[in-house]
Amino acid sequence: MKLTFSEFKKWHEWAERIDEDVTLWLVEPRQVYLGFVDIVDANKKHIEENEGGIFVLFVAQCYGSQAIIAIRRHLKVSNESISLMRLLEQIRDCASQFTYAFYLEQFPIDPKYVRWQVPTFRQFSEDGKTVAPALVQKDIDELKDLGATIEVLADRKLAHLDKRGFDGSVTFGELHQCIDAFNRVVCKYLKLIRGGGPATLEPSIILDWKKIFRVPFDIRRTTSE
Repeated sequence: MKLTFSEFKKWHEWAERIDEDVTLWLVEPRQVYLGFVDIVDANKKHIEENEGGIFVLFVAQCYGSQAIIAIRRHLKVSNESISLMRLLEQIRDCASQFTYAFYLEQFPIDPKYVRWQVPTFRQFSEDGKTVAPALVQKDIDELKDLGATIEVLADRKLAHLDKRGFDGSVTFGELHQCIDAFNRVVCKYLKLIRGGGPATLEPSIILDWKKIFRVPFDIRRTTSE
């Protein structure tokens, strides 16, 4: 694989898609789900008295399934799809060609602005001259290690009803640890590919979405009530 300007442009386009997908399918839903859990924990007796357990379980299953499938999507490497893992592997495979000189051609230094290119590139290089494949591989290995069991669960139980079944377990804590890693890695490589990026993909939700739990959820009136 040869690193060209068009190839780098493709990576940029992939990075945009990955940023959006990881934000909308993993990071933002996790933020909402944890807010929902806070509400549930503060109202356990009320929920039990009003038979709300089924609804709470349903929300947890929906969130968990969505997160598991999204993690699987970005761990898979396929010639037909975009994924974080595919992007990282291509960067690793082109590391020897990915020089600081090439980087400056993408993001020239502005003499009137801070020279951010040097510290940014050094996050991915051991000598300051080329991207180090070992450093990219370290991020790949972390994601694969954290997502290994999650990917098996997705393959055997959610994406397919595999005859082998799934006899392991995945906790919400393990899901959130994996999401944290995806958040960190995506933000890290956005800086390399886009020349800048956020410190976190976690959004600031301005709307008071919890308000619906402080007012009647169903305002219909029936004669059976």
